[in-house]
Amino acid sequence: MLSIVISAGILFLLWWIASSGGKVEATSSFSQILQNTAWGLASTYIITTILGTLIRALRYRSLLKADGVSAVPGTGFMFLVTLCRNMFVDMVPARIGEASYVLMLNRGYKVPVSSCLSTLFVSVVLDMVALAVILISMVMASVLSASQSGISVSNALIGTSIIVLVSGLLIYAALPLSRWFARVMDFTGLKILQRFAQFLVEVGLSIKRVQEREILSLTLAQSLALRVLKYGGLYILFVAVTKTSFPEFASLGWWQVLPAFISSEAAASLPLPTFMSFGTYESGGVLAFSLLGFAPAEILYIMFAIHLISQVVDYTLGGLGLLGYFIVTGKMKKSDLESQNE
Repeated sequence: MLSIVISAGILFLLWWIASSGGKVEATSSFSQILQNTAWGLASTYIITTILGTLIRALRYRSLLKADGVSAVPGTGFMFLVTLCRNMFVDMVPARIGEASYVLMLNRGYKVPVSSCLSTLFVSVVLDMVALAVILISMVMASVLSASQSGISVSNALIGTSIIVLVSGLLIYAALPLSRWFARVMDFTGLKILQRFAQFLVEVGLSIKRVQEREILSLTLAQSLALRVLKYGGLYILFVAVTKTSFPEFASLGWWQVLPAFISSEAAASLPLPTFMSFGTYESGGVLAFSLLGFAPAEILYIMFAIHLISQVVDYTLGGLGLLGYFIVTGKMKKSDLESQNE
């Protein structure tokens, strides 16, 4: 209830600022925007979401195999877990929902927590590298179209370089840093800190094993495909929403639209207790599009419509995934009990 109140407050504040405290024109009413949405085109988002979830599940399996996990879950089981993970990441602020991946694999398939955390950590870093590739592509497209200033292009290049540098350090420095932390914790004499430090070392060793398996090129390709499907689906959804109601937005190039979605994702990851990231997500999009000179009121309605439609799809698929997860794990527990009785 608190998160609903906070989300409603942020949305109202955004609307009030965007409309200067006055009424929004009838042509910009939210219900009319939904009526004018090209739903046939918008349904493509469902396909891209399912394909992206499948690729993410395959990447998790590749990383678990590389970590040496003896019993790696099948593709179907990983697909259900990934559907649930996608839902919980949006549901809980600051991406704490990523922990659902660890919990569901450990409780449902007895995968070691250290392996779950290491594959999750490497997945986040791979996503950052793939995002850097997308940013570079955006910069190149902007330069070729001459639609961006030199300052914005240089800022994007600097940001991309920082992402690549930090990602490399996170992967290759994980084990040395965890061992250093363990040595520091030994001096404290506190068992709980020593155990936690040892756990971090186990995670660092898992990451090292993943590096030694030489699957980096495969997982990078999977990560890039994930990002292309995700942002491609959102861009198509953006065109479907704006095609009739806001044709000036629909005519924008993909390199001009993607920064708004990246900004929205970053804002949604902030540690604010919002309901399904409503309010924070829209604020990121409003900020990005406002820099291009568009009216904030129109941007707010567009981003809210896109967010609402995408959340309906994500939560429907996530709910079905959670139901399937409980059915599968229930059957697994039942078979284990029967084998024990025999």
